Amino acid sequence: MSFLGKIVSMFLGFFLLLVVPMGATRAFSAPGREELLERPAAGVIVGRHVNLRDRPSTEGRSLGRWGDGEQEELVVVDAARGEDGQTWYQVLSERLGEGWVHGRFLRFEGLDDPLGRFCMMLRRDFGTEPSMTERRLGKPEGVDRRTFHPEDYPGEVTAVELRYPGGRVIFWITEKGSFLTEVDFEKGVSFGSIAFGDAPEKVSRLIGDPHEVDHRVWTYHSGMRRVIVGFGFDPEGDPVVNRMIFERDPY
Repeated sequence: MSFLGKIVSMFLGFFLLLVVPMGATRAFSAPGREELLERPAAGVIVGRHVNLRDRPSTEGRSLGRWGDGEQEELVVVDAARGEDGQTWYQVLSERLGEGWVHGRFLRFEGLDDPLGRFCMMLRRDFGTEPSMTERRLGKPEGVDRRTFHPEDYPGEVTAVELRYPGGRVIFWITEKGSFLTEVDFEKGVSFGSIAFGDAPEKVSRLIGDPHEVDHRVWTYHSGMRRVIVGFGFDPEGDPVVNRMIFERDPY
């Protein structure tokens, strides 16, 4: 290598050290604002006694606090630069509600998992509590409530079912908060970027090949979550989406 080539190589190496910190990994990188708006990410709290605030600032009102070692899968829906010049993230918490967390207390997970990101999109769209569902879908045709003690669950649960034309959304309300357990529609409501009438090719392109196929029903598994897509036929005889279900195991 020529002397000039060595100088260029040394310069490039030094430049990369400046812009790419040692030990940086994809798992801990922060998604860009546009990426978050297009498809939310999963996040977990790292740190002790972390506050959820009503705005991206340490001066913001605390909406609640995660205790030491308390874990919860959050839906990260937006990002903003706070008054301190640092990045803050807007999150949905089933225990504390909707608010902002400083970036140093948040770790992202599953950024390279299209199915997992799709599940986050559904949790964002249908909300972490019934009032958020009503914000998107409007007032339901009816609301059913029943209280019971699930097997192997240490407490009482109130199941709240919001009934809409073509489907339903179900939450479990416990002493720890609200938990989205099921969304089931046969018409009218899209599931993220998948809509009724879409072809199987679009579904597989967006979230991959199904883990199970039973006749015209595709089932996807992502941890304790399931996405189920049913297909019928359009007037031309081509298979199209005619039912979509999202399920989450609460424990």
